[in-house]
Amino acid sequence: MDFIFESLRADWQSFLAFSPRLIYAIVLLWAFWIAGSGFGKIIARVLRRGQRSRINTTLAQRLVAWAFRSAGFLMALGVMGFKGVAASLLATGGVLAIVLGFAFKEIGENLLAGIFLAFSRPFELGDLIKTGDLTGIVKTIDIRSVHIRTADACDVFVPNANIFSQELYNYTRDGLRRPDFTIGVAYHDEPEQVIELLERTTRGISDVLAEPKAFVSIQAFASNYVEYHVFFWMDTINSSRGIVALTNDVMLSCWRALREAGMTFSSDVTTAIEISSVPAFSIKGFQPLTGQQESA
Repeated sequence: MDFIFESLRADWQSFLAFSPRLIYAIVLLWAFWIAGSGFGKIIARVLRRGQRSRINTTLAQRLVAWAFRSAGFLMALGVMGFKGVAASLLATGGVLAIVLGFAFKEIGENLLAGIFLAFSRPFELGDLIKTGDLTGIVKTIDIRSVHIRTADACDVFVPNANIFSQELYNYTRDGLRRPDFTIGVAYHDEPEQVIELLERTTRGISDVLAEPKAFVSIQAFASNYVEYHVFFWMDTINSSRGIVALTNDVMLSCWRALREAGMTFSSDVTTAIEISSVPAFSIKGFQPLTGQQESA
């Protein structure tokens, strides 16, 4: 019986001696737990900034939180004197991370690229982008891939690593777009008048921005006509019409203006030939044949 009491007393003394380390470890683990939650929320708030962004931030928030908590758990083991256990877990985790890294290389690349894209934010939801040979509107931004809807209504899910590793064109980052089109006008129409008419007509269309100003340039002297290039700007965010509808309005207005001005224009102006009636003429000194002369 005395042996049991002595054992309990010794264990109690050992516990009292160990209790400061246990308290420090609990406090350390609690601090890292709270810090992980706080930093996770901060990362989520950063990723959600922007009114049009709907990136999936849950995974990123959890990764940051559990990274802090895992570090706190390993440090707590070291404070309690289990440095060997902590080192073993760290080594095992490192080996496991290497194995998983080789096994899921593409998934890891896409996750890291998604995190980098989330911080750099080269595009937002609804932007028109081009990556590689693919052009479309961004529908969803995920931590692994980006959902793009092409002009022919095809849904394409592009891995983040592909977007991150090549050139990216964003046509609507600030909402400013510059549509353009060309038209051929005959050589006998004065170029200065054609340019002035096209510019005045284009600038008078609603939703065409006053600044930068629309302008017209001579693109080429073709064999049968002068080719004019019309440029104008629009704000895709605040415009009541899309880029296709506005471009059609500008083109139709320019067509009407050229027609009303009596100018010759078409895809091939040689087909737009004005035929006038030929005036009557006579030859002096010529006597028409009579009936008798004809019989002779």
